[in-house]
Amino acid sequence: EWKDMHHQAGLQEGLQQGLEQGSVNEARNILRRQLVRRFGSLSERIEAKLNGASREQLEDWIDRPYEVEELEDVFR
Repeated sequence: EWKDMHHQAGLQEGLQQGLEQGSVNEARNILRRQLVRRFGSLSERIEAKLNGASREQLEDWIDRPYEVEELEDVFR
């Protein structure tokens, strides 16, 4: 019984992480699309920044491409 419950909790946690991982990827893809549309192709350095960012960070940046003149300012 206990093992069963424990297993269930583990599944739930895995699902939660999967969802969060998915939403990080989603946020990253949205931001990448906006950046490419606004500024053209992205350098490897910018790609690395996107790939290393947390979801919170990505969500902070998502609104910025339309508020700034320079690609670099998105990340300030």
